[in-house]
Amino acid sequence: MNTNKPTYHFTAKSGWINDPNGPIHVNGEYHVFYQHNPFGDEWGTIHWGHSKSKDLVHWEHLPLALYPSLEQGEEHCFSGCTVMAGGKPAILYTSIGGGERNSKTGAQQWLAFGSDDLIHWEKSPANPILKSEIHGDMVIEEWRDPYVWEMDGSWFMVCGGTHNNRGCAVLYRSNDLLSWEFLGITADGPERVWECPNLFQLGSKWVLTYSPDEEDNRVRYKIGVLTKEYRFIEEYTGILDYGGREGFYAATTCKDENGRRILFSWMPDSARGSSKEISGWSGAHNVPRLLSLNEETQRLHIEPIPELQSLHGEHWSLGSGWIEGDMVKGIKGKALELSVIIDRQQSSGIFGMSLFGSPGSEEETLLEIDFKSLKVVLDRSRSSKDLDVHRHEVTADLSQVNGDDLLLRVFIDHSTIEVFIQNEIAMSARVYPTRHDSEHVRIYANDGNMYLKSLDAWHMKSSC
Repeated sequence: MNTNKPTYHFTAKSGWINDPNGPIHVNGEYHVFYQHNPFGDEWGTIHWGHSKSKDLVHWEHLPLALYPSLEQGEEHCFSGCTVMAGGKPAILYTSIGGGERNSKTGAQQWLAFGSDDLIHWEKSPANPILKSEIHGDMVIEEWRDPYVWEMDGSWFMVCGGTHNNRGCAVLYRSNDLLSWEFLGITADGPERVWECPNLFQLGSKWVLTYSPDEEDNRVRYKIGVLTKEYRFIEEYTGILDYGGREGFYAATTCKDENGRRILFSWMPDSARGSSKEISGWSGAHNVPRLLSLNEETQRLHIEPIPELQSLHGEHWSLGSGWIEGDMVKGIKGKALELSVIIDRQQSSGIFGMSLFGSPGSEEETLLEIDFKSLKVVLDRSRSSKDLDVHRHEVTADLSQVNGDDLLLRVFIDHSTIEVFIQNEIAMSARVYPTRHDSEHVRIYANDGNMYLKSLDAWHMKSSC
């Protein structure tokens, strides 16, 4: 059912995609690679797909960047990063094979060098550049997803994994990307496995992000300092997005040539459940987001890239006033941006928004913000007539969000929902409406008064 395929979120032409890999901004162009099975819509035979863009909105599909080197026992090219080393592009990634080269205990880190246009890639004859023996007596399992940056004249690499049943971020240093020194575990936590760690500076602080491979798989971030011994000392921890594998996972970042820290992530199709109604493709990427440090709260500021405004089409607007009953029945579409400002000083109870609603509400997804319990709920119980897709709620905590007004931004795209509140809280999920007329939007209030300062909505043009 390709009516559910997004139109302004990045997807592969066909087949399976998962983690965005190695985003990099070079000569005014953004290159984003991604985990890709070109042979089917399920996970398997992982290659690196490749795309580029001048504006982070319109993407050009490019030839596959990395293929598994079967002759060397490699079956999958797992996640990694891209850097410019001496003016030459380089990919560092996790190589996985069968038998002793399995992902739990036999992972290796490999290197490939690219042409100036980043189209053609050749793996280094020095591979593997890191093997598990580098850890000595320390056992690191599920070792993968290198993220590399340059600092103080050296290259540093952080990888994810698990040690003594604790997820961890493991740190290394090199002068040439070929020979590496093990510096130790820089941070760990109670989650079973940490995947896709990133470690970078924002202002005066260091930020560590990681995706925990466990039941509660919401992507975390930590803000703190990095000691001279390269140990990360946590000062604050938060949720990067409350969606987890229902809509947000495997986050990675890059710093562009304008100095912006840009976040990329995967919107899994886990929510399809056992449905057989959707085939031929799987997975999308979330809209790119800007990350910055809120110096006042010492928490992350998470904002959709402003370039998305270039997709604005037909515009609807509603001025200030009390919300009474169901309102704004004129807005419809399956690819929209909605912006709502609510006066918190005059509001109580629950603000609600119905998305992807059919005329009789047989299908609809409800987004509700409860100003009493300070909870956000995405209710998918009627999101689809397909009984095999996921229907459980996705929730977020609003208790730390302050301000007299509450800014709500919502992006929907056929089967995707992304919610931003005050640019501090993000929540993403997948839904699969089956009806062609499940395209209506309405707002409402329950259990109290709700004062609307403004509502704007735009149809979003396709970026394909």
